[in-house]
Amino acid sequence: MNAVASPPLAEVLHYAAEAWQHFRAGRSLDRALAAALADRPDLRPAVQDATYKAVRHLAASERLVELLAARPPAAEVAALLAVALAQLQTDNYAEYAVVDQAVSSARNSLPTRGAAGFVNALLRNFLRQRATLLSELQLNDTVRYNLPHWWIERLQRAYPTDWTSVAEHQRQPPPLVLRVNVSRLPTERYLANLNAAGMDATRVGEQAVWLHDARPVAAIPGFSEGEVSVQDAGAQLAAVWLDARAGMQVLDACAAPGGKTAHLAELGATVTALEIDAIRAMRIEENLRRGGLTAHLITGDALRPESWQSQIEDLAKTETGAALFDRILVDAPCTASGIVRRHPDIPWLRRSADVAQLTKVQRELLHALWPLLKVGGRLLYAVCSLFPEEGREQVDRFVGRHCEARLVPLPAAQLLPTAARAPAWQSGLPTLHDGFFYALLEKTG
Repeated sequence: MNAVASPPLAEVLHYAAEAWQHFRAGRSLDRALAAALADRPDLRPAVQDATYKAVRHLAASERLVELLAARPPAAEVAALLAVALAQLQTDNYAEYAVVDQAVSSARNSLPTRGAAGFVNALLRNFLRQRATLLSELQLNDTVRYNLPHWWIERLQRAYPTDWTSVAEHQRQPPPLVLRVNVSRLPTERYLANLNAAGMDATRVGEQAVWLHDARPVAAIPGFSEGEVSVQDAGAQLAAVWLDARAGMQVLDACAAPGGKTAHLAELGATVTALEIDAIRAMRIEENLRRGGLTAHLITGDALRPESWQSQIEDLAKTETGAALFDRILVDAPCTASGIVRRHPDIPWLRRSADVAQLTKVQRELLHALWPLLKVGGRLLYAVCSLFPEEGREQVDRFVGRHCEARLVPLPAAQLLPTAARAPAWQSGLPTLHDGFFYALLEKTG
């Protein structure tokens, strides 16, 4: 079979620069790439790779342009420089090739055509001073960790002894971690299958396998058959710690994209998956279908249970008509400060004020969903965040206001990101994961 030819680098840089402009205008990377590649979806893999690299070097590249340009360039030119400088900092291509193709990209586009000479001069100037410039820039924490100053300050306050390792881990590309569907085959057998196929992999959790070499999901053995799903090992703890079992009625609030919903269904629970976004809800259905799983899917607002409860059948009801669940998973909207290596755009799209706004939503979610839990039932509150306001402080406030809420001990509450050099898992907590906070609450009366 003939290998698919790589697209010209000049073309990749052009579309990556377009995506960059959408991103710097406030769009997420996914939306920015979709907008830039509306007419060229075939370029998605290469352009996505270049754009993600650019975002992982955002602070350094933008500072380099400030230092090397006499005045700020036009937005289109600044975008092209950002993606080209990222390539020069990562050594993916020969230096001469990056400069040549960046200049070609500039010449081939009307908004940048007049700046081709400027692009050439700035990139060559960077290469002449590369070692000195990058060494000096590393003295600036914002550049070194590619994080806004306010974000770094929050990490420093929360983790005075660990914040540098957290930031270092999140600078790295994310590891590809799979969740084995143990209703189909044991984790060890799947790991043995990978090893037999010559694929390097390490078991990093009860059902978690780290595939050392990233690849498209279609090329992952067993993915299409529903034997495995892509899910961080830390995220896999949600279904396990909720202790959902066969015969239990479980509500998965804020359920998209459906990884946790599918995991709960694999464990035999009867799951109601709630999602406010109808388009994102389709992702849940896709995940369930691939695994041959079922759940009751509802499009509705978790903050307004009265608007969707009538869609739930076969659940015990209170005198007021509220549906009661044995288990509730509240995977709440948050800053996503624990999953930056998977979403490097997050720190640059968030603002410090967003933390307070999101904690308000989380508080309202807990208040709205707590009445739907049976006495003796358990609610797992989860956020992929490192900020205490969204985690420990949020739960402490809730328990202080609800005398009938008992905090059930867990093996860990706040998980900090770990490096992709994890030892093989033997037992206990996963050895490779992103940042998460969990709290398990039991209703005592």
